[in-house]
Amino acid sequence: MQEVATRYARDAIGKRKLGAMKLKAVVFDVIETLFDIQPLEKELEDVGLPAGSLKVWFARLLRDAFALEVAGEYKSFAEISSAALEALLREHQVEPNRSTIDQIIASFAELPAHPDVKTAFETLCTVKLPIVPLTNGSAETTKKMFRNARLDNFIERYISIDEVKHWKPAREVYLHATKTLGLDPTQIVLISAHDWDIRGAKRAGFVTAFIQRKTVFSSAMGEPDFSAGTLQELAGNLLRSQISPSQE
Repeated sequence: MQEVATRYARDAIGKRKLGAMKLKAVVFDVIETLFDIQPLEKELEDVGLPAGSLKVWFARLLRDAFALEVAGEYKSFAEISSAALEALLREHQVEPNRSTIDQIIASFAELPAHPDVKTAFETLCTVKLPIVPLTNGSAETTKKMFRNARLDNFIERYISIDEVKHWKPAREVYLHATKTLGLDPTQIVLISAHDWDIRGAKRAGFVTAFIQRKTVFSSAMGEPDFSAGTLQELAGNLLRSQISPSQE
């Protein structure tokens, strides 16, 4: 587990003292950061895929999405995840069934939230920081996820990549979020369990906070401004960074 820390950003944006910032919104990645995808593993096994296929499928759909982004072509989460799953089934000599694939994709809306999400949201709400999901999925599915987890009452608004036709970590996605919220990038913190997401947000000027779920932050992605092992720790660190010495 990475050491909980408040750091100085060292990238092309330059050094900035985090304690001097006044955050005005908290933007969250959704899949894995807030919602656990592990229940999908059983669904994949039930259709004939071997154990461990979830990790392969998710990595494949991200690979394909990023490749299309670099090639200058946009396809939605549903399109790419369905195609990646169909290819994986064929590789394991399992005949793809459209209704089965659609059912598995629809299961994203039923994923459980991680246990620390609600408490972290409650902490952020005590200082009236707007909570905004920024998702590589559709707004419709994302709204269902939060509604089913009974977390929708915490959400200020939802922002999907479908609105800008680019996948995170493309710069355009984060700049679209700043325009939508009417804020400067330095007034927004992005919280994510993905180091590539953190890097994209930082390059766009955001404050960044990494929540370590399963993967360790890669040194190739620079360094997040904050990191912690739970969202509650992360929320507490963010709030403390907003207190000036005269207020302590």
